[in-house]
Amino acid sequence: MSDLKPHRRWPWLAWVPAVVLSFAILGAIVMALVYVPPFAEGPPPPEPGQVDDRNYSLFTEEGLEFIERERAPRINLADPPVRAAALGLPDDGSLTIGPHPQNLFYRLALLVPGEEAQGVRFSTDRFTLVTEGGALSRIEVQPASFDPWIGLYRDVQGFVEERGSRYGYAAPTQQDLLDLVLEAQETGTDVVIVTEPGTALGVPISAEIGCGGTGTCYATFIVTPAVG
Repeated sequence: MSDLKPHRRWPWLAWVPAVVLSFAILGAIVMALVYVPPFAEGPPPPEPGQVDDRNYSLFTEEGLEFIERERAPRINLADPPVRAAALGLPDDGSLTIGPHPQNLFYRLALLVPGEEAQGVRFSTDRFTLVTEGGALSRIEVQPASFDPWIGLYRDVQGFVEERGSRYGYAAPTQQDLLDLVLEAQETGTDVVIVTEPGTALGVPISAEIGCGGTGTCYATFIVTPAVG
């Protein structure tokens, strides 16, 4: 009877695939050891002068560099008044952060007064800090581009109303904004209204809505920390 098993002239060739696979696995392990740790460790910590001793944001030149990198500014409003100097800001003036050079949004976090530590968070493309008499008096927050904060008056009204249920203010009706559009058409300029502030989250927040004659409106949120 003939032998049907294949005859291998060079039996050692059977080990070649296993050797190649072993080297591939070893190479993957080396690559992981070399390249994974920097990502696994997370972003580098802030350097001196970029945040204060409680890890809240500073709006100095060094602090702004850190904010642009991390996109996560934090402001403590829990113990008003918030001194401008403590934030690295002038006694009187305004500072706008954004838009981001890479068109990314910021995650603005505000610690607000209350029996327990609580906060308000905004996703924003741009925000402005206003100081008066040595204290932070106003934060103007433009919602992030993925929110319908700009568009036809009906869309903006729905967005402002939804946020009003969260922040505690009474939103204008669609008729209110339509009247604003009609007024803008008559005057030839944008017309602005501001809601009464809501305090559901521990700090006054109102919505500022501006409309033009084309029927397009926009919304900005106004945070007014206590100054006295």
